[in-house]
Amino acid sequence: MPNDTFIQLLTRKLAGVATAEEIQALDTLLEQHPELKPRYHHLSRYFAEAPHRKASNAELVLQRTLSKIKTAPLSPEKEKRKTFRWQWAAAAVVSGLAVGVFLLFRSRPATAPMAGNTLQWQQQANPKGIKSFLTLADGTRIWLNAESELKYPRQFGDSREVYLEGEAFLEVADDVKRPFIVHLREGTVKVLGTAFNIRAYHNEPVQTAVISGKVAFIPRYNDAKQTRDTILITPDVKVSYTSRTGTLVKDTTTSLDDKAWTEGRLVFRNNTLEEICASLERNFGKRVVFDADAPRQYRLTGAFRNNSLQDIMYYLSRSKPFHYTITDSTLVISE
Repeated sequence: MPNDTFIQLLTRKLAGVATAEEIQALDTLLEQHPELKPRYHHLSRYFAEAPHRKASNAELVLQRTLSKIKTAPLSPEKEKRKTFRWQWAAAAVVSGLAVGVFLLFRSRPATAPMAGNTLQWQQQANPKGIKSFLTLADGTRIWLNAESELKYPRQFGDSREVYLEGEAFLEVADDVKRPFIVHLREGTVKVLGTAFNIRAYHNEPVQTAVISGKVAFIPRYNDAKQTRDTILITPDVKVSYTSRTGTLVKDTTTSLDDKAWTEGRLVFRNNTLEEICASLERNFGKRVVFDADAPRQYRLTGAFRNNSLQDIMYYLSRSKPFHYTITDSTLVISE
């Protein structure tokens, strides 16, 4: 039963951030699995009864929802049966809504990244399996991927600067007088007004791709004496930078692929299975374990849209000979 996909889609719908495609995917899932409908109605009803319109009330919503689930009176006929569905509903609220609503909307103050900076900083941190969307004070729109963190000021001052760890797609509001600067662990991206994607996960190469406009990527070298180059990136061009080796590669790309994750799509172009599984781990929140080394280097190509982890692994395993096992918390790959 596709519980993971169901909880994730329902969480986004109840939180009010689901796209039209995600709502359609949820409707399709309910049609294909009618046994999920009672759970859908129970969670929707309990969540709707709470005052959740403000982000500050998200925690209260969860507490009241859990309370209602635990104390809701049952008919004599229902009392005779085990309350499995209520236990499942409570688990869904804790694992789905608690993460999806509380972390999705509750930005918390963060230590100012720069000493002496008097701006009031906010922090949006997404765990594995959760994506979010936010609009900054200047109108810049940001899609933040799973296992990613963004630090940004509540109001911008003379400059527009944010700090990113992980992956984000940005549509930057035009402001000629104040360039928009994204600080990364391994470099800096500077723009005026454009749409682009940044992938900057720890221990992975930094990747920057432009959908429209132009951005400047300034890598941070380990050798302080090395000249800091500025690489201009235009549409359908991607720059990859590995700080450990100082390697910088500029190549062509397809802009639609680089923003696919913001639309519920996963696109892999000749990626290793190890690289693919890193994305799957972030998207589905399951730890990936390789029982054999050979499958790590298998190169695969595929495109998926709102598919379950089971579906994705099934199709990938048809391309290369490997076995997999999916449990509640892990994805195990073997030969």
